[in-house]
Amino acid sequence: MITQPMVPQRPTRRDPAPGPRTTLRPAVSDWTVHRINQLPVEALDLALAHTSQSLQQETTLEQRLKEQSGPLADTLHLVIPALDDAPDIRRSALELRRAVHNRRPAKVTAAAVRALSERLDGAAGSLMAHWLDGMEELVALRTATDARYATETTHASQRLRAVLADHRLGQGLAHASPHLLSHLSAKPLEPSSKAARSVLGYLSRAALKTSPFARLTALALDGRHADGAGHTYPDQQHVRSWVDTLVRDERFAQAFQVEPNQSVRQVSGRPYLLVPSYGGPGEAAWRTDTLADAALYGTLLDELTSWPRMTIADCLLRIAGEDPFGCFLRLLDTGWLCPVLPWEAGEAQPLLAIARSLQHVGHPAARRTAGLLEQLEEAAVGLHSLPGGERARTIDQLVSRVRSVPEGDPQPAVRYAVYEDAVSDVPLSLKAPLVREDLAELGELIRPHIFRSHVYDWLRDEFVALYGPGGHCEDVFTFLWTVAAAPNFEGKFFQALQLDHRASGRPTERAWLPVSASSAPPTVAAFYQVAAGSVEDIRAGRHQTIVNQYNSGVGGLVARFRRQLDAPDDLDRGLTPQLRDWIADLFPQADPRQVTLSGDVNGMHYAADGVLPRLSWPSEPSRRGEPADSAAPALGHDPVSETLVLLDQEGRTLAPVYLGVVPQHLVPGVARLLLCLADPWVNGSRMCCTQSPVDVPPPPVGGEMERLPRTTHHRLVLGRRTWRFAPATLPRPTAGESAPAFFRRMHQWRSSHGIPDEVYLSIESSSPPGGVNPASGKPFWLSFRSPHALWAAVHHVEKAPQASAIRLAEAHPDLPSYWLRDGLGGRRAAEHVSLLRWERPTPGNHARAGMEVG
Repeated sequence: MITQPMVPQRPTRRDPAPGPRTTLRPAVSDWTVHRINQLPVEALDLALAHTSQSLQQETTLEQRLKEQSGPLADTLHLVIPALDDAPDIRRSALELRRAVHNRRPAKVTAAAVRALSERLDGAAGSLMAHWLDGMEELVALRTATDARYATETTHASQRLRAVLADHRLGQGLAHASPHLLSHLSAKPLEPSSKAARSVLGYLSRAALKTSPFARLTALALDGRHADGAGHTYPDQQHVRSWVDTLVRDERFAQAFQVEPNQSVRQVSGRPYLLVPSYGGPGEAAWRTDTLADAALYGTLLDELTSWPRMTIADCLLRIAGEDPFGCFLRLLDTGWLCPVLPWEAGEAQPLLAIARSLQHVGHPAARRTAGLLEQLEEAAVGLHSLPGGERARTIDQLVSRVRSVPEGDPQPAVRYAVYEDAVSDVPLSLKAPLVREDLAELGELIRPHIFRSHVYDWLRDEFVALYGPGGHCEDVFTFLWTVAAAPNFEGKFFQALQLDHRASGRPTERAWLPVSASSAPPTVAAFYQVAAGSVEDIRAGRHQTIVNQYNSGVGGLVARFRRQLDAPDDLDRGLTPQLRDWIADLFPQADPRQVTLSGDVNGMHYAADGVLPRLSWPSEPSRRGEPADSAAPALGHDPVSETLVLLDQEGRTLAPVYLGVVPQHLVPGVARLLLCLADPWVNGSRMCCTQSPVDVPPPPVGGEMERLPRTTHHRLVLGRRTWRFAPATLPRPTAGESAPAFFRRMHQWRSSHGIPDEVYLSIESSSPPGGVNPASGKPFWLSFRSPHALWAAVHHVEKAPQASAIRLAEAHPDLPSYWLRDGLGGRRAAEHVSLLRWERPTPGNHARAGMEVG
């Protein structure tokens, strides 16, 4: 517990002993979301095949010469003292010995070799001849390798440029990097060029990395039709910026509504409220809520909170005075008054809703602005059918159109941008019983590592201290504000997180502590790949299931895709009804309600909103048509299970459900506390291929090479083979070194450490700038057989001066084990997302003796 050591006057509370262990075997979702790369894996075939084969031959020959060098050097060492009578032969023998020692060609003439051979016995002379012939062969082979390198590198540069003609990559680049798409010259994409690095980065993302982004990675719902359709829409941060701009223009006061801040609560007789702040241009699309003490302005706040929702024009009449609009802006900027979003729940085209709000304003600027908003929305919707170059030009024209509005017309601060989500053009049905069996087995392995958070314990203890055992609070937000307003809040919160960290990485009896019907049972979203030669191999169990990472299994990371994966012709088969059924099974004794955070500014949260009826977070802006003041849930303590229960006004159990893409542990502020009540489980398992950012080991010492073997359990792969070393260990090109020579040196370094041809490179930082995780940045694809990839990797490492270690993880699946084929026979990379859930633990009396459960 956290409260007791820090507040000794409070009595120690103990959890009930964990009940009999629920079954370890999870229920696995009947449906799976697939993230499928839009380009075939073969698009990344930039390897210098013949050069690499030649380098391997060099390695074999060098090894043979190395084996011969020792005996030959010993022979020469013995014979040299006997050559004092023949100075020329002695000099040749000395030169040859130096060459053998340094493994380089000897600068001796054929005549000198013959003369020296006459002074050696037969075996020694034969050994010298073999070494000289081998070195001559190696010199010729290196010359041929250099020629092959030049030829194949030219061809690889041409292939890299040719892949830009693929319309799917062009469409993705139009959103990801329109500047790159429009400014690539006809100059060859040489390995060391900046343009080549940029193109390679997006190409590897489109062919291998399964994180959804525009057309680079698309989506599929298991067994559903795959038509390749795209959905383009304006950036929600830009949309919100229009609202902020227009409500600050007095000419449009009749068009928009405001209301008092709905988050005001009394804490120990003092008013507290959430003050919202938004990121500016180029910053994160997120609203940060700061809990503020407003006691100094209590009288003013009392008056404001009594105001109804009204138009800005009516608000100005209430404010009155010499400068009512200036006063209004100050109230708006401080967050005491909040705009009402001018669209209804579920609005698919919010810019059009804003335009409709301006229709009845007579000012010419209103008509011009409404027309511009309609143009921006309609253009965004139509972009999905345009090729990449035309998309980029269209977006650029619209950006210029917003920037060049007539003087005095409103102009948003956030730049206009368009995003796209696409459905895959490759159908995928992974109805493989053995893969489901793998996932069930995975669930059995990790369940003892999934435990109830100490943050939940702390909140429970604080609640009982305030309201007593079995107590009741009419407003859950009043309780949360009280906790967050306490002077020692940050310290207690941090201590609870530290206890969670210490409990991670091992089985714990905390895994069986109970939660109420308001809280989710243990869940996991498993992100995994299947490595197999074919579909038939998967059906026969000749496959491996590679566990990449985990997330909460309530449904958050897939809910954002429901518009793409719903089935308008069959309302029972789309993603939304599947999610609702899954969530209903999570909360059989509660009424689930969706908690949306930053949905006004974050497009992914905006898209996920509406799966369930809403539980309004107090600082989440109201939408047109919603009640101005929705009742907050109550919170009670169950003394039998020692858990907290949320209740509606009629006493029915409620379950808050967060379906956002921002992981719960990264949500800032007091909202994190509500999310802990909603889902109090910590997945402390380390059984996946993604290293936890809090588990970064100390930096490697000197030139030490750390090797971790692949971790498996039956068909499950729980960790890839990994090599970890200091950044200085990675070879870099030196001044004056030719490109083939660097390529050769990198091949020798890789081979000497047993590193495979293809890996993913990650950088660890001991003192990251801006407080980023020590293991920061996405893994970087690297093929040691591609000079383009090598130069890009070296540049990537050099951009990280704070790097403390480099990790290379094997590429698994590799090319032969990408089993999904497109219509042309190309191999597609795919990652699959399945949800797992376990039974909700209940109180009991069978804790193991000697195990700490507090």
